[in-house]
Amino acid sequence: MKNFELKISKARARKKRLERRIKGFFASAVLIGAAVVFSGFYDGDQQLMEETYVVKKGDTLRHIAEQYLEKNTGGRRYILEFQEGIIENNPELQHGNIHPGQKLKITYWVKKGDAGK
Repeated sequence: MKNFELKISKARARKKRLERRIKGFFASAVLIGAAVVFSGFYDGDQQLMEETYVVKKGDTLRHIAEQYLEKNTGGRRYILEFQEGIIENNPELQHGNIHPGQKLKITYWVKKGDAGK
């Protein structure tokens, strides 16, 4: 009988440890979710916009990136990241050289309610 009681108490102890682990996991998930939401990482629903920009005389890649960075309302982006994004979308720009009349594909994110503004 004592052997049976010992097995029961061990099983109960295992069950309690498992319950604590599960509760800890869910508490961690809630904390991580709250951190993501409150840190500004998630800025709401976003939509990817794509435009074609025709390079004008005197334009620089940085100047173009600055113009489109202002349109980017869907999240935080930095000027160098935006500039690199333009180069990624236009493989012919690997050396960063642009010329008047050249067409560039430019993408940026906008909040769902801001699309079309």
